[in-house]
Amino acid sequence: MNDDLLIACADLAGRAGAASFEIGHTGDDDTPVDQVRWYAVATYRDARLIADDHPSPTVAALALAERLLDGARCRCTAMVTLSDDRPGCRWRLVGARWEPGCDAMPIRVTGGQRGDVAAMERAMAQVPPGGNRAARRAAKRRRP
Repeated sequence: MNDDLLIACADLAGRAGAASFEIGHTGDDDTPVDQVRWYAVATYRDARLIADDHPSPTVAALALAERLLDGARCRCTAMVTLSDDRPGCRWRLVGARWEPGCDAMPIRVTGGQRGDVAAMERAMAQVPPGGNRAARRAAKRRRP
């Protein structure tokens, strides 16, 4: 079991506004280890993201992190990618935390409760195209 991956997934869910995060398994104490199936759940105000039927808690946490990041928009306004072969802001697992490839400032969500997807969307809509000023300056420094 990779503790860093479990902690990183819980942290990512919280940073993405989840009201709660859970790792668990099916079966009981008498279930053979190879038959136990693991799940990870991030609960939001109006939704739940679930990664279930995995062979270990690490795999369940990684699957949930990938679901959270897939199709997500980074705080620099680029789409999140987990591959160098795709365009977007490249996110990586660094120790016990998922980190963006940009150095854009975090976006503060106001006017909603934790897990309020609509409030998160309103906050993202306030970021200008191409990111905030810090993101644009950082992008200029990275260009050859």
